[in-house]
Amino acid sequence: MASSPMTDGKVLFVIDGDTYQISYAGAPDGEPVRARHFDTPEKGDQAQCPAEREKAQQASTFARRLLPRGAAVALSDLGRDRYGRLLATVTLPDGTDIAAQMIGAGLARSYEGGRKQGWCAPFGAP
Repeated sequence: MASSPMTDGKVLFVIDGDTYQISYAGAPDGEPVRARHFDTPEKGDQAQCPAEREKAQQASTFARRLLPRGAAVALSDLGRDRYGRLLATVTLPDGTDIAAQMIGAGLARSYEGGRKQGWCAPFGAP
């Protein structure tokens, strides 16, 4: 199986736990990149309950620690979703997988498409 080509990028800012504004060769001024392989809770008015809103804030804060402004990242497995957003697997130069970090911290769930689980049942419940 051939590996997906990688594109070097630079984090401009974190939008939320799984979406980041990233500058790369195809978008030198930056573009929102929706990270593949995980889903984080929705923030603000998109949240379905206070617990989801709180967990979304925690996910965004954790993502900002992993991906500070100016951080170098590698984007691979590039594609677009039905809304036209850029989708990519996001890794740090040392190979750190952002999806694994977010899931391991309990701030995200594995996600490969399809219907998403809600976040308003007790967090972490099946």
